[in-house]
Amino acid sequence: MKVVVAYPTLNSIGGAEKLCINVMKALRSRNCNVTLATLDKTNWVLLEKVWHESFRPDDEFYLLPKIAKIPTLTLRQAFIVLSYTLELFLITLMGKCDLLINMGGEISDSMGDLIYINAIPLRLMHVYPQIQPKQSVQWRCYSRLYSLLTRALGSSDNVILTNSKFIQDIVKKNLRRNALVVYPPVNVQKISLRLKNQNRENIAVTVSRFRSAKGLEIIPKIASRVKNCKFIIIGTADANSEECLKEISEKTKKLGVQGHLQIFVNMPLIFILEKLFNAKVFLHTQPTEAFGISIVEAMAAGCVPVVPKSGGPWFDILNQEQGKYGYAYSSLREAAEKIQLLMNNEQLRVQISQRAFERAKYFDRSFFERKIVDVIQKVADSKTK
Repeated sequence: MKVVVAYPTLNSIGGAEKLCINVMKALRSRNCNVTLATLDKTNWVLLEKVWHESFRPDDEFYLLPKIAKIPTLTLRQAFIVLSYTLELFLITLMGKCDLLINMGGEISDSMGDLIYINAIPLRLMHVYPQIQPKQSVQWRCYSRLYSLLTRALGSSDNVILTNSKFIQDIVKKNLRRNALVVYPPVNVQKISLRLKNQNRENIAVTVSRFRSAKGLEIIPKIASRVKNCKFIIIGTADANSEECLKEISEKTKKLGVQGHLQIFVNMPLIFILEKLFNAKVFLHTQPTEAFGISIVEAMAAGCVPVVPKSGGPWFDILNQEQGKYGYAYSSLREAAEKIQLLMNNEQLRVQISQRAFERAKYFDRSFFERKIVDVIQKVADSKTK
């Protein structure tokens, strides 16, 4: 079976990109011929360096060798939306595959035999303006227009997957579409094998891409409220990360927390794991996060998660149980209080850490592989009938 897996770009090196790679791996394990379709040429060397995993599809199709730096977020997102929709249209028009898997369903949920939605769809930004608070007014207008256009392209034949119950509920409520939840794969077993019983330091780690929507600028504010705790931010950055990094740096200096807040950019996986093994807390900041692979990885590494009381981290990962697998917060003050509590109460931290570790196993990659292959096979079978 020849399968095309489409996604805007793998060069952002985040959770959705890692998911896309794992879908292709699952297909390859079933002897499928896999073609990757992206907007720009994939930097496989960089991906292998960061993730310590080697994979190449059977073939690649991309529109541009490299996406040029676009000055504003609005223009950048508009370019990606239009280009990705065009690419999906071209693949559908050519009809040179048995199955088209659209892994960027949050951008375009109208084309593909199987559509995976990783986040709140862009055409619902007028419903959830907090996705891009700095762009809320103009994006509400764009989102409404885009929603009308994509509705005209909609198909009832495709199968929709989401990465969390949180997104599943949003899709059902706003798009009137049923979706199946397939949690992203987390290599819990591999991480836990490296886990050592060691004395942890008073450290709170955050792992994220450096993007404005990630909410990383609140970390200096939280750090200023917590005593005897070092904060570490580890993230992937590219040409579009300058604004985010600048904002964090300025707030760090303004609040005088340079002494206990460090930033590391584009570090390999082994570096990230070592920091997680040494930390007590994993701090997550994106309020509209759909799932959060890095959170589960941190739980598998022995950290207690402290996450926003919204999105997939709260609804799916912590299962809306405060204090069982971690803590959720609704304000900067509450986030600081929870981190301070975990730094001061070692017995409580150990208890929650152990429960978090067991909870992480629920999202292990082995469950994902079986489920995604089963879904893909059913979709393929339905096409041949």
